[in-house]
Amino acid sequence: RNGIYPLMNFAVSRPHALPRVLSQPQEDPQKAKTPTPEPFDVETRKVVQMQCNMELNEDKTQWHLTLLLILEDKLHRQLSYDLLPTDNSKDLATELVHYGFIHEDDCEKLANFLENTFHKYRSPP
Repeated sequence: RNGIYPLMNFAVSRPHALPRVLSQPQEDPQKAKTPTPEPFDVETRKVVQMQCNMELNEDKTQWHLTLLLILEDKLHRQLSYDLLPTDNSKDLATELVHYGFIHEDDCEKLANFLENTFHKYRSPP
């Protein structure tokens, strides 16, 4: 969340392998709990500056998006993503709010910024 490499904290750690038990007790399906997703931190700082760049991948079939966000406390957050044909700016901005990368108040501003960027790069010359 903070620091020069904010995405490193999202790596999934693998649990150590445990020896298998020969007989496992049967679990009552009514008592089985579904795992609840962990809540994400809410971003409290607002974005003061945004920069965006899009490039075609080497095979020229997919766009790669690089987004640089500068937050109120001068923290630089650089995010990159391979765009899918079904991706749109509003969904991407909403997802960034959901995962705690941007403040909720910045969602619409970022969605408009991304939409303008998409038109700039994807529209034929």
